[in-house]
Amino acid sequence: MTVRQPAEILKLVDGIWFDVGPDAWSIGSTKVFSGEWVAFVPDQKEAALDPSGPLAWILATMSEPLRGTVELLGEDIYRRDDRTRLRMRARIGFVHSYGGLISNRTVRENIALPVSIHAGLSARDEARQVTETLDTFGLTRVANLKPHEMDGSTRWRACLARALVLNPDWLVLEGIGNWEMDQGRGIGWTALRQRQETHPMATAICLPCPNPGFETWFAAHRGQIVRYNKQDVV
Repeated sequence: MTVRQPAEILKLVDGIWFDVGPDAWSIGSTKVFSGEWVAFVPDQKEAALDPSGPLAWILATMSEPLRGTVELLGEDIYRRDDRTRLRMRARIGFVHSYGGLISNRTVRENIALPVSIHAGLSARDEARQVTETLDTFGLTRVANLKPHEMDGSTRWRACLARALVLNPDWLVLEGIGNWEMDQGRGIGWTALRQRQETHPMATAICLPCPNPGFETWFAAHRGQIVRYNKQDVV
């Protein structure tokens, strides 16, 4: 029987450079395969401006770096036309550090939005998929609440649920959400780990500064840690 090799999800061919205000940061050549997760961590404790946000936008929204080549889902994404890149976007999940939920829509409506746009399901199948996702992430009781009516931990879980509702091949988290509160034992992190095991997905977590506690936990769950570095000149 032929053993199927994991798909290559992210490849930074010669590494990348990206700008954060007046500064430039760089990451060396990196590969991430389906079923893996990686934490991108800066090599210094303090930076004038948080570098994790610009990095997350490159990895999740296909924004172009200052230098380097990003191959995502097997494609050199900057050589593809806008229609192809939009189609690829449906295979990417993204959790913003500030949440990103639409403020005047309920949790259910927020999670249903990407399904309505990209999944091409019947109304019945769409409703079933959203309901199952709400249940998986412990959001059934708050399904009809709006973001400002929930605490921060619940909002983070709702953002994670929305990012995963389409079973993406590539998930990017900007920050670690509520990990400090539950040390990875909460509903959101448990559901994320289970999804990682059952669905061939790759996950990237972009940290704004080193976090020894999280990094130790992350390594224990077989995650790779990649450091990125501040550069003196662009």
